[in-house]
Amino acid sequence: MIKKLCSMVGVTLFALTLAGVAQADEISGNITKVGDGGRSITVKSKDKEVTVNISGSRTTLEGVGNRSELKEGQNVTVEYKGDAASKIKVAKSK
Repeated sequence: MIKKLCSMVGVTLFALTLAGVAQADEISGNITKVGDGGRSITVKSKDKEVTVNISGSRTTLEGVGNRSELKEGQNVTVEYKGDAASKIKVAKSK
């Protein structure tokens, strides 16, 4: 019984470890649309276009103070999973 329980715990821990390793997708391009006061943006790269939602608490922003500073035409790199952005890095203007 204890051996079976240890095996089940081991398998569960392994599965949780694999779930945590899931990598976010990434897109680099220009913002083509800002929606709802910066709560969502659409980013277009050379080969795809992605719309992501931006959380005030779960999305990390670099290069801007807050999501209301995101503007069309800005060059950004976005890490996202599904439709939720986890990190947005805004390139400095030249």
